[in-house]
Amino acid sequence: MTQIAILTKWKFVVEFEDDETKEVSGTIGQADTLEQCEGLIEYDTQFHSSHGRMVVNAEAAEICGNCDGEGMISTGNDGRVICEACSGHLGPISTLRFTR
Repeated sequence: MTQIAILTKWKFVVEFEDDETKEVSGTIGQADTLEQCEGLIEYDTQFHSSHGRMVVNAEAAEICGNCDGEGMISTGNDGRVICEACSGHLGPISTLRFTR
């Protein structure tokens, strides 16, 4: 079996609840590597905790860096073709859920 490495990136969300209003909100971001992603999630978690918010969920997904996990890329004139980098893979390549 042949495996082909593709350029990927990580997208993440950190959801938090405000202690006073009980409103749930979130921050989103992206990173080039898993290590950067973990570091940014840790930073967001500490930031929200220090501002009186409780982090309720944090998760990340690795997606194709060429098509953003859509499996298709635009060709102009409203045309779309299958992404050559990931062979049209739709959605995340892998996912992570962070627990506290």
